[in-house]
Amino acid sequence: MRALMAIPELSRRVFLRRSLHAAGAIALVPGLSIGCAPAEAAHAPADLRVLDSGEWALLGVVADTLIPRGGAFALGARDVDLATRIDAFLSGESAGVLGGLSAALFLIEWGSPLASGRIARFSQLGPDERATCIDALYRSRIGLLRDVYAGLKQLCFFTFYAIDASWPAVGYDGPWAHATLSESTGRGAKP
Repeated sequence: MRALMAIPELSRRVFLRRSLHAAGAIALVPGLSIGCAPAEAAHAPADLRVLDSGEWALLGVVADTLIPRGGAFALGARDVDLATRIDAFLSGESAGVLGGLSAALFLIEWGSPLASGRIARFSQLGPDERATCIDALYRSRIGLLRDVYAGLKQLCFFTFYAIDASWPAVGYDGPWAHATLSESTGRGAKP
């Protein structure tokens, strides 16, 4: 049985640097672009703060691959519009961090299928093939690919776990401080 590789701790600086290097290398290939088919990107909210419509659509596909409906949770990333929530979460980040995310998405779109032996865009693959591509990033011997996987996974799960609707699936019933304060004052008690 093959041992699982440890995923390195990922700092924002490492994620940014490695993502930018990867995007720079991949961008040298003419005709490559980021994002999903125009039909998917057309459904992007008009009030996106930091992502463009193609990045938003691709992030939605990545998030749906990492957190599918009926997987570990009854809810999936699409059920809570995770890509839009991540866009709002990132609104205060620096241009460097946003550039790193854009580069990571670019690498996912073009590099993850190649890492798993496919010649296609990530966003054009079916759910099972996308899961295989994500797994290939996780198992890759190339540190950059593992870092991009870890960074996007952390971003998606961090944002997903911040949503009240995800709490029951992990056995969390909400903030205790609020419940204690509410019970002692008699105001705003939890349902």
